[in-house]
Amino acid sequence: MSMKNVLANELELISVSRDEVLALEKVARDFISSLKKRGLEAHVGGSLAKGTLVKKDVQDIDIFVVFDYSEDILKLGGVLKKVKLPGKLKNVHGSRDYFQVDCGSVVLEIIPVVKNKDPELAENVTDVSLSHVKYIKSATRKNPGINDEIKLAKAFARAQKCYGAESYIKGFSGYSLEVLVIHYGGFVKFLKGVGKHKVVDPLKYFRGEREVLSEINSSKLNSPIVLVDPTYKYRNVCAGLGDETFEKFLKVAKAFLKNPSLEFFIMKDVDIRGLKNMKGRFVEVDLKTDRQEGDIAGTKMRKFFDFFVSELERKGQKVLRNEFDYSGKGQKAKGYLVVEEKSEIDVRGPLVGLDDAFKNFKKYKKGVFKKKGYWWFKEKISVEKVFDLVEKVEKEMGAGGKLV
Repeated sequence: MSMKNVLANELELISVSRDEVLALEKVARDFISSLKKRGLEAHVGGSLAKGTLVKKDVQDIDIFVVFDYSEDILKLGGVLKKVKLPGKLKNVHGSRDYFQVDCGSVVLEIIPVVKNKDPELAENVTDVSLSHVKYIKSATRKNPGINDEIKLAKAFARAQKCYGAESYIKGFSGYSLEVLVIHYGGFVKFLKGVGKHKVVDPLKYFRGEREVLSEINSSKLNSPIVLVDPTYKYRNVCAGLGDETFEKFLKVAKAFLKNPSLEFFIMKDVDIRGLKNMKGRFVEVDLKTDRQEGDIAGTKMRKFFDFFVSELERKGQKVLRNEFDYSGKGQKAKGYLVVEEKSEIDVRGPLVGLDDAFKNFKKYKKGVFKKKGYWWFKEKISVEKVFDLVEKVEKEMGAGGKLV
């Protein structure tokens, strides 16, 4: 199938009908009206406001409730308890707490923001979200066809598990994909161009890459792409994008460009059979946490799993592949590994010639030997032993698990 046909077919599959959009807009409008009666200013945000909505089983509608001062945000919970809601209310903890109203096929995300004329003075990244909406709407009005290109990019990234700025995913945020697709001029052009430059400055705020890297906060430059925010030039929109996720994205993008297929837009489960067929030991880990489902739970379990992986490597075990699998719901996840396992490793002790240190070292270690100017001993090791060590920190990390 040609690239043109693949994209046309996929667009038909993911596009939300006009009637569905109108129905979602009515839900949002009615809810905003109920807040207005209580004296609150609110606006629709997210993909619905931008016209970049992609078909999903459960649609979310972002509602930004605007406050003059951050201390006024505390009023929101009380108001929501008094308003007749179309679904079940839930408080979600994050960098700033927000609320969800679960209506079944629709979830209202009620996000408090503080008015700010200067993005530099924004107390929280969500406070500039309405500026993002304004920018994307302005850009898509100039180039109406770009909306469909953005939808394709979102569907592709989601299917490849590279979508979402949550810490356990470290993928592209919706806004970053929107800005990148607009910048490159389309979905395919985005796939072809995205890996070629470390710095992307859509509105040419800076004179070049060197100036960008010197002007933006160094703590925000560790991402594989530095994407200058069109609404605030000192912000890197891709600050949450991880190297591993980006490399995976580039790999599948290259494969798709070479051989276009609708298969690339279908989310697949972890290929456990393929992992088991690799040369090495297959390891499965059941992960769990008692923390709030979503980003917090996923991040805690991911950190525990990543710590296990790093400890395996520190103990001389070569990790050939690792996969973390969390749906984004609940408090359980899965981790999968393929390990080139060693049963024994050399562990270095004190320098040869440090007699007191050697006496103490020899007292506790058996079978010591000299190598490269140090005393060494051989340690019996296994995946199970490493996991037992890691388990001891599960309370501290807020997550744990067990080997299956």
